[in-house]
Amino acid sequence: MKNLDEIYGCLPFVELASETIIKMGPVSFWPASQLLEQMNLENSSIFKEYLQSIAKIKATSEKEEQKSNRFIHTATLDIKEMTFVLISAEVPKEQKDLAVIDSIYLLHFACTFRNLYYGNEILSFEPFKKMVPASIDFISSKSNWQHLHLLESKREASVCIHLFDQEIYQGLGKALAAIYIQKNFLHIETIDHYQCLIRSIRYLVDRSGKKFINLIDKGLHFSQRLFEPEEILFLSASFESLFNISETKSAEDFKHKLRPMLHLKYSKPVEIFWSWVDDFYALKRAVVHQGSSPSPLFKQNPNFEISHVTLGIKLFVYAVYYKLFEYKLITPIHSNHYAPPDFKWVHPEEILLFFWTESSLLKKLNIFIKRAQANQDDSELLIEISLLCDLYLSMYERYYLHPNQDFVHFHPSPLSQIKGDILQILEVIEQQKEKMKKNLLATIPKNLIAILKDRLSEN
Repeated sequence: MKNLDEIYGCLPFVELASETIIKMGPVSFWPASQLLEQMNLENSSIFKEYLQSIAKIKATSEKEEQKSNRFIHTATLDIKEMTFVLISAEVPKEQKDLAVIDSIYLLHFACTFRNLYYGNEILSFEPFKKMVPASIDFISSKSNWQHLHLLESKREASVCIHLFDQEIYQGLGKALAAIYIQKNFLHIETIDHYQCLIRSIRYLVDRSGKKFINLIDKGLHFSQRLFEPEEILFLSASFESLFNISETKSAEDFKHKLRPMLHLKYSKPVEIFWSWVDDFYALKRAVVHQGSSPSPLFKQNPNFEISHVTLGIKLFVYAVYYKLFEYKLITPIHSNHYAPPDFKWVHPEEILLFFWTESSLLKKLNIFIKRAQANQDDSELLIEISLLCDLYLSMYERYYLHPNQDFVHFHPSPLSQIKGDILQILEVIEQQKEKMKKNLLATIPKNLIAILKDRLSEN
């Protein structure tokens, strides 16, 4: 291995798909096959022997005839599916454990954030927490491990990481390197920001491992809402760490630190956003002082019923991305002064649409399109139109067509409330076609017309 890389440990229940190596600042994750290829013959031989030994999972035997041999072999792990953790020799010895633990939390977040953001199932954190030592010093002395094995009672179902977004690994890795490699002489305030970012991610990841699980997936159903009180506390801790929220005026401070990231500036969405923040902190107080949350759903937007936690997680993931962008650790695919930055995997319209009602969105879009007829060189106005169109397309495709999802229920506005604005928007678009005015037409997505006409055809 490179002189600056030391083998630290092994994650026997975590597999890297396609034998991909993940580099995260001072810590890297290697598939066993890749690592063994890089070793010299002497080290690879003892490593293979060590892995073959610990790959055997055993359970305690209770049979009378097996008392002389207390353990029985129950299963053997595939060595090729194991993942090694390596750490830079530049990290001070007393901080290596901290750096590795932080990196594993960040690894879990980096391979699950997309599913978190879009409300899909995520990998359990449990397999990431199960490690075995794998340093050269430990393995080279056979007496350390020749009688050791994995216990069946500590076994986990293996997980496989498929999402490899090198930019997020590099961004988080820069933060880790700044914290743990002493030659990084950044301002102490910058280091504090990075530490808050990582700590906030750790709180969020920890929430995913607190639920009760039905082992046979039948006969019992533990609703996610049963765990909302605990999730509210974990999520509020994540936000408070990420934004360094004031202890005395939490809701107000949170509003003013998160709102600029979302570029909310019109009365209706701002009003709904304020309501969500107030409800979220009211829930937190109720959980702390009463032990339960009074209402699991946020209903201030008449078009949506959504769990406070579900919306909160979406906001948190986007805020983490925004912070990484703010710290110049990642680059968005689109950014300007008039709209929230758009990232490769995390698009702002997924959360903004929850703060718009369908009727207010179409009304504002109608006003802006009419205004753009007179001034098609107003770049800010065209960007606003583009964002509102994207919001409406997302609302229609993700929720109008699929109104009943696990944690989100969509209730379309009555046609009487939106019909007038839809007809006027369609009329303006047709006029632009005839006048061959390209700026406005280029801003409006081609499939918006079909979608608006479909809404008009509602029975």
